Amino acid sequence: MMSTIIASIFNRGILVQFHCRFRFRFRFHPQFILRNYSRYSGTISTRRCVDVVDDPQLFLESVRQQCKLGFCSVDLPFSIFHQLNCFRPRPSIVLFTQLFTAMSKIRPHPPLSTIVTFCNQLELSGLRPDSHSVGILANCFCRLGRVDFAFSLFGKHIKLGYPPDVVIITTLLNGLIASDKLRMAIQLLDKMVKLGIQPTLVTYGAMFKGLCRIGDNVGALRLLRNMESKAPFKPNVVIYSTLIDSLCKDQLLPQALGLFKEMKANGILPNVVTCSTLIRGLCSLGQWDGAKDILSEMLDNALTLKPTTP
Repeated sequence: MMSTIIASIFNRGILVQFHCRFRFRFRFHPQFILRNYSRYSGTISTRRCVDVVDDPQLFLESVRQQCKLGFCSVDLPFSIFHQLNCFRPRPSIVLFTQLFTAMSKIRPHPPLSTIVTFCNQLELSGLRPDSHSVGILANCFCRLGRVDFAFSLFGKHIKLGYPPDVVIITTLLNGLIASDKLRMAIQLLDKMVKLGIQPTLVTYGAMFKGLCRIGDNVGALRLLRNMESKAPFKPNVVIYSTLIDSLCKDQLLPQALGLFKEMKANGILPNVVTCSTLIRGLCSLGQWDGAKDILSEMLDNALTLKPTTP
């Protein structure tokens, strides 16, 4: 069924829309948030609206700044959401999206289900989501293990006239990979390229990570060649290191060393992770001379060994 959803979504002639982000720095006024946060009482569902601040615009700027700084717990962003929802006129979806982005980064347990609930509340109250908020919601569904909901949301987004962008598609790819649906992820990547939506390094990185995780070195190397021939950028050191690590784990040292030489020939300098992986692989097979050569190269390039490197 997921394959049908992917096909139906991409069988539409859709152009890619790019959005530029501009950052503004404002002076933070925490007293506006904290003062009114303390005036809430009861549970989330029964909290009452209050007259928040003397200067609403200054409060909104403070919220933006707080979202950039992040949150340590869920209490403050919960209160901010209900406070923003009481504003009249209500703030745009952009500010709510900034809040949801910050909430999704709370560690160790981001309130993903609550973000989904808040998004649904806004939509039911007439605040239409934009591409960014849909991307956040799709990310929440994927991290909750509900990739099917994420694809349904994506299909609804397309029907409303929004073009798909590389960020949302990369989110869906990550969700498929995390759910061990690599074949569907490859299908989605192929559809993406055919429609002229250029994958980013992050997109390719997610695919390589997924393929190498299941030990599909052949598929990963095939994707590397495809990327080299079609992508407007070179594979980076992270992608090469991921492939080399996977080859070493399967004791395919000749292929790993060949890829190591190839990346240097392409002007990609290995980092400490790349070299440490090769040293570990060579030592595990008793190839001490090869390990010494890699170690000498690390020292020549002023790279520091990782403590776990044998």
